Amino acid sequence: MTPAERVRATLAGERPDRPAVTVWRHWPGADQDAAAHVDAEVRHRDALDLDVLKLTPSAAYLAEGWGARTVDRGDPLGVRDYLHRPVSEPAHWHALPELVPADVASLAREITTVRLARARVGPDVPVLPTVFSPLSVARYLAGEDVLLTHLRDDRAAVVAGLATITRTLVALVEALVDAGADGVYLSLFPASHRLVDAGTYREVALDGDRQVLEAAAATWLRVVHFHLPEPLLEVAPALPAELVSWEHTGPGPALAEGMRLTGRPVLGGVDQVGVLRDGTPADVRAAVRAAWAATGGRLVVAPACSYPLAVPPAHLRALVEETRALGG
Repeated sequence: MTPAERVRATLAGERPDRPAVTVWRHWPGADQDAAAHVDAEVRHRDALDLDVLKLTPSAAYLAEGWGARTVDRGDPLGVRDYLHRPVSEPAHWHALPELVPADVASLAREITTVRLARARVGPDVPVLPTVFSPLSVARYLAGEDVLLTHLRDDRAAVVAGLATITRTLVALVEALVDAGADGVYLSLFPASHRLVDAGTYREVALDGDRQVLEAAAATWLRVVHFHLPEPLLEVAPALPAELVSWEHTGPGPALAEGMRLTGRPVLGGVDQVGVLRDGTPADVRAAVRAAWAATGGRLVVAPACSYPLAVPPAHLRALVEETRALGG
């Protein structure tokens, strides 16, 4: 089977010849140039023989489109620090312009990245670019504390800004699909009980998430990723996606309960910090087997999120090798 056939079989509830597997990380420095980024991603995929090329851009690329300024300071995950956030007052949400992705350097770069990646890996390897949900982008534009304060004190202003962000993201996803993406990996960063309750999320964010995913309706591999512990998995059934990913090892639903709540197969299964970085190869192998059993094989084996840059290569090999050893 090809990598795409393995993933499609998993989505259909069938057993592939061997389980699909992928891992991903940030690429600081390389992620500022489409060609360099694709080269790093494809070399990584080829070295581990991964079934999905999940493209992991700078998490700031959307916020930079609206004027955020960031810098690489050696974060352990490879994410950039913010020097300037363009939203500090409620009025700033109303002033956000709708962006044309092809005309904005940081967004156009990601469209080019997909096009180059598609050409490098051919049609049989799923190419999955990362997009951040409207509320996630709002968090990057304002910072978490300011966003939560505005949601409390002037929710209408935030909602107006989210509408502008959503229209831009819809246009971006359409462009990514045109460039050859097989779907999108939509990160729902603030979709956690630690930040907002389910009622607030449904009121201000859920429709925008749905619109962004529907912009990729012609594709077959849409992932919704709940980034923080205590994820709002109860909203997942309302989202048009084929796979769900979340931090399943901390507070919040374990794998089997998360599958019950979402009604979807899982992308994940391995704790990227406590096991993949800080464990042993034997721990990684045990986590793969446990995840496979907990999901009944309705699983694309992966870390729960981007793995830290300090993960030993032997741990990555153990994850891939153990997945292959599970057979069909």
